[in-house]
Amino acid sequence: MFLEKLRLHNFRNITDTSLEFSPGFNLIIGENGQGKSNLLEAIALLATGRSFRKASPEAMGCHGKPGYRLSGTTQALDLQHKLDFTGEKKRQTARLNGKAMALASAMGQALAAVVSTPDSPGLVQGGPGERRDYLDWVVFSSNRQHAATARDYHGALKARNRLLKTGCTDNNQLAAWEDRLGVLGAIITWRRRRIVKKIEELLPDYLEAMALDPNRFSLRLSCQLDRHKGVVEQQELAEHYRQMLKNSRKSDQRTMATSIGPHRDDLPFSIDGRLLSRFGSRGQRKRFILALKLTEAKLLQETVGEAPLFLLDDPVAELDREGVERLVNLLTQHEQQIFLTACNSGEIPKLKEPSSTFLVADGVFQTLTEQMNR
Repeated sequence: MFLEKLRLHNFRNITDTSLEFSPGFNLIIGENGQGKSNLLEAIALLATGRSFRKASPEAMGCHGKPGYRLSGTTQALDLQHKLDFTGEKKRQTARLNGKAMALASAMGQALAAVVSTPDSPGLVQGGPGERRDYLDWVVFSSNRQHAATARDYHGALKARNRLLKTGCTDNNQLAAWEDRLGVLGAIITWRRRRIVKKIEELLPDYLEAMALDPNRFSLRLSCQLDRHKGVVEQQELAEHYRQMLKNSRKSDQRTMATSIGPHRDDLPFSIDGRLLSRFGSRGQRKRFILALKLTEAKLLQETVGEAPLFLLDDPVAELDREGVERLVNLLTQHEQQIFLTACNSGEIPKLKEPSSTFLVADGVFQTLTEQMNR
C-alpha cells in the first residue's frame, strides 16, 4: 500500500503543488514552519479522514481562501485508487474513485496510515480521555462499526445526564437509558478488551526493538468491570453495567453526572509496576510510545492486508540518534511506505535503500534532484 501522487491546493501554507513519492522512504527536509508537518497532515487526512492536529477544515485552508482540495493516487492490494478531499468552512467532503464516502471509510480500501508526531508522547503524560480516544481509534481501525457504537453510547450518556441535571426522579425513564448504556457499554468494553489483549501480545517485540526491556513495561485496560474480567459474553457484561448504573443512581442524582461506564476507563502505562508517567525517564516514555505506534501499525496491517504508511514527524525531537537509527532500520525491514520529516538530512541515519528527498521552503517543495540541477 502506498501513495503514488498527491496534489495540494490551498492547504495550510501550500498554495498549489503536485508531488510523486517513492514506495519506500520519503524524506521531507526543511526548517521549522516551512510546511513539512503540513504535508504529513494532508497525507494523514487522506489516510484516516482526520487531522492529527485536531484542526477544523477552516483552520487547514490557506488564510483568505474559501477552502482546500487534496487529490491522491494510491496503490492498495494491487489496485489503483483516486482519493479526493475538499474542506470548506466547517465542512469536509471525500470521494473515493469518484464516489462520495464517509471521511474515514477509505481506510483499508485505498490508504491507511499510522502517525507519530512530537505530541505523541503526550499519551503518557496526558489524561485518561486522551488514552481512551487513542484506544478507540485503534479499535476503529479493525472494526468500522466502533465509531457508530461510541457515538450512540455518548448520545445515551448525554440523555441520562440530562435527566440527572433536571432532577428527574422517574425511575422508569432512568432505567430505560441505563438499559441502553448497559448494552452499548458492554460492546465497547468487549472490543477494548480484545484489542488490548492483541496489543499486549505484540508490544514486547517492539519494546525490545526499541531497546526497552519487555519485562519492565506494560499497559492494561483500567475498567470499572475489572472484577468481572472472566466474563466474555457481551450480554452478561451488559447486565453487570445495568446493575452498577442502578446502584449508583442515587449518588449520580446528587452529582448530576453518570459515574459508571466506559467513559471512565483508562489505559495506564507502567514501568516496573509503577506509572510510566511518574517513574519513567523522558527517553523511556518516548521509546515506549514509538513501540506502541509500531504495534498499532502491525494491527492495522493485519486488518487491511498490507503494511500501512508510517508518518514520522520530526523523530529527532523524540529520540537520540541511536534511537532514530533503531527506528529507521526497523521500518526499512518491512515493505511499507515511510514519510519522515527533519530539519536537515544529517539528522537521519543513512538509508539502506533508495528514497525520495523533498526540500521545502515557504510551502514550496522541490526534489533533491531539482535543487541540484538549478
